[in-house]
Amino acid sequence: MKNTLLLTLLFLASYFSSFVFAQNDTLILQKNSYFENEIILSNIDSYGKIYVCDKKGVIQRLDSLGNVELVFSPSSSLVPTNFITQNPNQIFVFYQELQEWVVLNRFLTEIEHYKISEKIESNNYGEIGFVRLLAPSPNNTLWFFDESDFSLKNYDVMNKQILSQTPLGLILKDEDYPISYLQFYQGQIFLGVREQGILIFDNFGSYKTVLEYPNWNAISFEKDFIFITDKNKVIKKGLYDKSIEELILPNQIQQNTEQPINYFFEFNSKCYQIIKNKMYIYTISKK
Repeated sequence: MKNTLLLTLLFLASYFSSFVFAQNDTLILQKNSYFENEIILSNIDSYGKIYVCDKKGVIQRLDSLGNVELVFSPSSSLVPTNFITQNPNQIFVFYQELQEWVVLNRFLTEIEHYKISEKIESNNYGEIGFVRLLAPSPNNTLWFFDESDFSLKNYDVMNKQILSQTPLGLILKDEDYPISYLQFYQGQIFLGVREQGILIFDNFGSYKTVLEYPNWNAISFEKDFIFITDKNKVIKKGLYDKSIEELILPNQIQQNTEQPINYFFEFNSKCYQIIKNKMYIYTISKK
């Protein structure tokens, strides 16, 4: 009996030691600024540059102080469905309504422009329907959510074939939940589903797990962490361990922020929060 109890205690100690509960960091407001128009999309590149897209479809690149460095004004006023900025030399911008995407260089100049019907073809490996979300991966493939058959697909652009196809009907609790986020990061695919959470797949398209944050508002990454804005909270969660931390906003921001946080990024001990047409820049105070 004593041996059994000892083994149980050892198991529990080992299990809970795998959870790392980091002390909550406090954010100190350094600066705030305003945009002329409401910001609809935002992202960050690998050098810490912030990109914003307003309701007129204009994309701007900001420096670490929130100053505008470059501007891309598209020929259409349509707002992109998503844009991926990890690689600042190849900014990927997808327009769902047009079923096309463009690639911008580091000067925010358009260097490539493709229609899905011209670049992604149905063949013996599978059919291509209406692409709801589209994101690139480093190995010259595209990941997309095909609304026509409700599946996540990986497409080899060079060889023009579907490499993987994952039906989502059995994974989602309800097919009516809107799928509104897709990004490839560090060999994994993150699919954001409103009212359910963030689904994670490996680079073969196999389902791994779900981060159960049904009220998530925005998602971002920094090194080995994922940042999830959940109502007026910011959750910092380890991708490869079980560390989890809640970032604490300054009291005056908590009081003034009635709507959910739109976007939140961390880079080199600075944090950036974007709500509608406002941007807050913080430094991090370690406890």
